[in-house]
Amino acid sequence: MYFDILLDAILGEREIFHIIECPVCHYEEIYYEDAKTKELLGRACSNCNFVQKFDFK
Repeated sequence: MYFDILLDAILGEREIFHIIECPVCHYEEIYYEDAKTKELLGRACSNCNFVQKFDFK
């Protein structure tokens, strides 16, 4: 539950773009895109509690 709130705060409204194996913990690392613009937003691993927001500007 906490991790979902963290994702909401950092990435906002999002959809799953791609899922790969996390290089650190070997769990799922998920890449997210904006639900409307389809712009890549960031990536996250719930097992590592890692969230990275991409800023391409």
